[in-house]
Amino acid sequence: MDRERVKEILASKGVIEVSYKNDPVWLEAISTDRDGKIQVKSLSTNKHFNVDIKDLKE
Repeated sequence: MDRERVKEILASKGVIEVSYKNDPVWLEAISTDRDGKIQVKSLSTNKHFNVDIKDLKE
C-alpha cells in the first residue's frame, strides 16, 4: 500500500479492510516524520504497534 491510499482510508467515513501479515488491523495515525510508518491496532489482539506502510494490504 502507499502513503496516499493510507491517507484516503484514514479520511474515509466507511470501514475498509486492511491487513498486516494476514492479521486485520485498524489504521490509527501516520508518522509525521515521513519514515513510511503507521500506527495500527491489531483487531485480533487489540495490541498497538508501528508498521511499514508498504507492508499493509487492502
